[in-house]
Amino acid sequence: MRAAPRRFLMLYLSVILLFLAIRAIVVPLTFGEFTDDYSYRWFRGDAVREAMQLEMKFASKETCMQCHAEKVEFLDRGAHMTLSCETCHGPSMGHVKDPQNVKADIDPTRALCKLCHEYNPTRPEGFPQKFTDEHGYGRACIDCHNPHSPWVFRGGAQNGE
Repeated sequence: MRAAPRRFLMLYLSVILLFLAIRAIVVPLTFGEFTDDYSYRWFRGDAVREAMQLEMKFASKETCMQCHAEKVEFLDRGAHMTLSCETCHGPSMGHVKDPQNVKADIDPTRALCKLCHEYNPTRPEGFPQKFTDEHGYGRACIDCHNPHSPWVFRGGAQNGE
């Protein structure tokens, strides 16, 4: 009977050693690394350093304001005040670095506006929503609506259309 507990103990220790060996191979060295002011806990410490080496793709509203102050200030007073410029224009760091050759374009199709303005019964009352399959069918939203001031209509559109 003494052999059975000994075998069990050896098996148990073998499993623990195997687990520790696999863990040492699989878990990165900087996992849970501590620095003077921060503990990464469940992350690799090197991941932060690697991310800092990546080229920036996104600018901030403040960056846009350096050249487009009038538009940004106007937007900040309007219906789209909670959005950043890149919500519609996409990553803009390329435009910031080379404004002459890289434009901060906007998707002219209806897909972009539909992200927020497609009818959804869970949205707050009074939020401007449309059944986009019925509203202005076949036309881009920006044919009639200026995205920087959506209440200003172009091309003969009427209020609420």
